[in-house]
This record gives sequence, C-alpha cells and structure tokens, in this order.
Amino acid sequence: MGVVYAHTLGFEWFDAAVVWCENAFGIHVFHPRHLFYYLSFMAGKSALWILIFAFWISPLYTFVRFDLREFKKTLGGFSIGYAFLHLLFFALAYGFSVNALSKAMMNHPFLSFGVGALLILALAPLSKAGYKFLYLGVVAVIIHLLLGDKILSLEHIVAVSLLATAMALRLIKR
Repeated sequence: MGVVYAHTLGFEWFDAAVVWCENAFGIHVFHPRHLFYYLSFMAGKSALWILIFAFWISPLYTFVRFDLREFKKTLGGFSIGYAFLHLLFFALAYGFSVNALSKAMMNHPFLSFGVGALLILALAPLSKAGYKFLYLGVVAVIIHLLLGDKILSLEHIVAVSLLATAMALRLIKR
C-alpha cells in the first residue's frame, strides 16, 4: 500500500527506483485509477486476513495445543486498525462528503454491515460478554464480505469458510 501511494506522489527518484525494480525483478507496481478506493480495498483485505488469523488462535490452542494466545489481542487490535483505515480511505474516496457517503450506504447495504461490524468489534472488549458481541461482529463481517462483490471469488469462499469454521470450533468447545 505504501509503495503504491508513494508512487503516486510524483517523486522522481522514487519513480525511477520503482521502474528499475519493475525491470530488474519482473514485478509490476499497480497504478490504480482511484487511489483511495484501492487503498481502502487493500486495507480491508489486510483487516480481514488478520481477523481470520486472530480468530483461529483459540481453536488452534484448544485442539492442537499451538499456543499463540498472547498475540490474540494484539492481532485483534491490528485488525480493528486496518478496518478503521479501510473506512477512512473509503471516506476519502468519496471526499468526506456526508451526502455522498449516506447515498452510497443507502444504495449498498453491505456498507452498513461493514460499519456495524467495525463498531461491534471495536466495542466488544468493553462489555462483560465481549465474546458474544465478537461473534455478532464476525457475522457482520461475513455479511459485509459476501454482499460486497457481485461475484464470489475463491478468496471470499475461503475467508468465509475459515471464519465460520473458527467460530464453530470456538462455540463447540465452550
């Protein structure tokens, strides 16, 4: 995300380094047409996969005795941070226009599920029954993910399957 953003700033030395790396290593730096929408998309993907990893920590410990429990809250915090960046970049893509954002939320209900999931996941640790709200937040994330694209990709199917399986394994053990 940082390379794509810095590449759009127009620093000649950075652009020359990117072109050299593209030619030398055969890689391609994506040049998005809508920068903030692309950054929102990438932050959302990062938030999703960090959330999946954090959500699998308890089942891995319960069933395999692979102990990463000390990193669970840290990873959850990173996931919330990337989700907030996802929302921030999305709002930047609409120019922080309340009118445009509200119209987008009315036309696309999955955006409301995404904002609701962010609020639920961010506020869940503050309640006594935080894990119950955590499950509700994960369901909202799944709905946001499934309704967000017109076509389900393999990545969507894998992400939803991993989240649902982790939630089922967490509920079975309780």
